[in-house]
Amino acid sequence: MVSSPYVAQLPSPRRAWRMVQRNLLVYKHGWLIIFSGFFEPVFYLLGLGIGLGGMIPDLGGVSYIAFVAPGLLASSCLNGAITDGFFNIFFKLHFQKTYDGILATPMRVSDIALGETMWALARGSLYAAGFLLVLLVLGAATGTPILLSPWAVAALPAAILVAASFSATALCVTSFAKKVQDFDLVMGLLVMPMFLFAGIFFPVTQLPVALQWAVTLIPLYHAVAALRQLTTGAVSTTILLHFGYLVVVGGIAFAIAMRRLDRALIR
Repeated sequence: MVSSPYVAQLPSPRRAWRMVQRNLLVYKHGWLIIFSGFFEPVFYLLGLGIGLGGMIPDLGGVSYIAFVAPGLLASSCLNGAITDGFFNIFFKLHFQKTYDGILATPMRVSDIALGETMWALARGSLYAAGFLLVLLVLGAATGTPILLSPWAVAALPAAILVAASFSATALCVTSFAKKVQDFDLVMGLLVMPMFLFAGIFFPVTQLPVALQWAVTLIPLYHAVAALRQLTTGAVSTTILLHFGYLVVVGGIAFAIAMRRLDRALIR
């Protein structure tokens, strides 16, 4: 029986885990670098959620800080995915030639792709867990709860799913990059507009109708909407659509990334 080439290229979680272990060893003495991306959404939360939020009336019956918090939680997942999924993988692929040496072992391209996605996922999940802890502490310290519903206990596993989708998408985008300058376009024309218009800082309904439809195509919009439902308690069946969209986008992105990395590394 002839096996399917697609099945033959399915990644092995056991071998992929070796990539995660390698990255842990690399960052053994540089752990502070890992946490650097965590602070950006925290600063936004303090500056806008508390500072600016004191001058903004409630949105949809919740305080402004409770409104922006789930959006910034989603962006913390995005930060972790971008840091490793974009820059670190690009330099390993084009400058350090790390993967060329790894492929001399039983590791395959699909194992490398899954391992690097798992590492980016771990980083994004770590940011999400830390940010949720900040929300709990800040809410207790100020006397103004930020996590408004028991559904918030599901925010961490939901954020992990979000981080997984973003990590796969970041790996896919990196597989198309030919030079470092390409990331200027990605950050300026993709990441920054997502951050500004995905509904983190204001309701998407404030935008023109045509632009609202465009925003619904943005993965970050679905991440923000799903996490906001969980943290505010306004949970509806639409949350399944948001999570479903993220799963589909992440799955397609990972499949494309595996094929493109295979072409780049196996010549």
